[in-house]
This record gives sequence, structure tokens and C-alpha cells, in this order.
Amino acid sequence: MRRFALFAMSLGLTLGLSALGSAFAQDAKKDAPKPADAKPADAKPAETKPAETAKPADTKPADTTKPADAKPPEVPKAAAEAPLPTIPPEVEAKLEAARRAVAEAIVAAQDAGLVETSIDPPPVLDILITGRAIDARDLKAKRGVSPEVFGAWYTNYGKPMEGITATGDVRIVNPSKGLKEYYDTRAGILARHIDAVRKAKAAAAPKSAETKPAPKPADTPKPADTPKPAETKPADAPKPAESKPAAKPADAPKPAETKPADAPKPAADSKPAAKPADAKPADTKPADAKK
Repeated sequence: MRRFALFAMSLGLTLGLSALGSAFAQDAKKDAPKPADAKPADAKPAETKPAETAKPADTKPADTTKPADAKPPEVPKAAAEAPLPTIPPEVEAKLEAARRAVAEAIVAAQDAGLVETSIDPPPVLDILITGRAIDARDLKAKRGVSPEVFGAWYTNYGKPMEGITATGDVRIVNPSKGLKEYYDTRAGILARHIDAVRKAKAAAAPKSAETKPAPKPADTPKPADTPKPAETKPADAPKPAESKPAAKPADAPKPAETKPADAPKPAADSKPAAKPADAKPADTKPADAKK
């Protein structure tokens, strides 16, 4: 009973206090003056537009003056290909002789039963290199053929053969199955014959040079004789007058001989006195005049 009474008392106090608190709160709300109905102003906040940034002035490049009738630059043309050299007559003669020799070799091989070909005319290289042409047998056995036979079939020079078509059956022989050996044989044969021809030509060159005299050079016209300048002899210097020696003066006349008067002859015994020697004047020759 006590517990129930205490519980009821506490519950009553709790409810009473809560009711009292709510009452005081309501009275406080009533006593407080109501504020005037302040309606929010219809003034809308000013729209703050971003300041317009000054647009840069349109700086267009100045119109460059176009040259009159401006043409695109011309692309330089490729240099013209040099013309093929002409075949000299002596080379053409040798080529014709070689063609004749090949034709004779083909006929000889056909007559000997060495040609079983599927093209017309027969393959030249096959006959010159291997001595025979058996491409028809190779096609029937589904083997490859030489490049010459292959090209002939694809350019309509193949003979009609049953069950054989160019696109379906004609193939070049594989290098490991005979093509490499074929070209090795070709190189060996041609190199041997070319070397022999060059040696023979080199050996014949000195003999032909010895037998043929060298052509004489054409007589070049002699240049005209240029007139020789007149010989200018120095003027003869006047010879000094020959100074002849002065003429010798005429011989002075000899003085007359004065003979002494005849003295009286002495006596016979006395001898006459000796005659005085004739006095000759001294030869006075003038001194030789200087030249």
C-alpha cells in the first residue's frame, strides 16, 4: 500500500508540475505584444550583373597588298632524261651474227630431240645454259619453270595444253629447287666467254696499232713572213783628218867650197900641205809632226 501511495503521489506531482509549466508558458505568450505584421518588402535584391569587360578591339592584320596576278610558285621540273645512245654499225653487225648463231643452236637442239617446250619460240636461255628445253614436261609434273617460260605464258606465248592455265599452273621454280643453280650456271658460262673475248681483243690491239701507220697531221699553213725591221747602222763617225808629217824643208844650199889660193910651190923637197876636210853642214831634219 505504501508503495502504491508513493507511486501515486509521485505521478500526481509530475503531472501537476508539467501542467503548471505549460500554463505559465501560455500566459507568457499571451502577454507578449505581437509585433506589427511586417510584410517583407517586395523589393527584390538588385541584380548584380558582372561588370562587362571591355572587349579587345578587333585587331585584324592589315590587308597586305596582293601582287597583281600572283601565281603559285612553279614546281621545278625533273631534269629531262638523257637520250639513249645510238647503236654503232659494228655492234649491230655482231648482234645480228649472235642472233643467227642462237637460231642455229635452237634448230640443232630441236633436231637432236632436246626441246620439249610449252612456248613458241623455244626458250633461248634454257637452251644456251642447260643445252635443252623441257618446260612442257615440268608443267605436266606440276614443277616450276624458268623465268623466261613464265613470262612467255603470261604474255600469250604459251602453247595450249590440256589442264594447264597460266594463272593456275605456271609458277617460277623455287630458288632452292633449281633457280639458284640455273643462274649460277648462267654466270659461269657468260663470264668465261666474256673474259676470253676481252683477252683476244687486248692481244690484237698492239698488232693493229703496229701495222697501221699513224695518220700524218694535216699541213698547217706557214705563217706569213713578217718583214724584218730595217737595220739601223750607226752613222759613221767622222774620221779625224790624217795628220801627215810636215814636208821636209828643202836642203839648204851647200856653201861654196872655198879653195885656198894656190900658194907658191915650195921647193921640191917640201910636200904640199894637207887639204882641210870639207866641212859638211849638220843634217837638220825637222822633228816628226804629231799625228
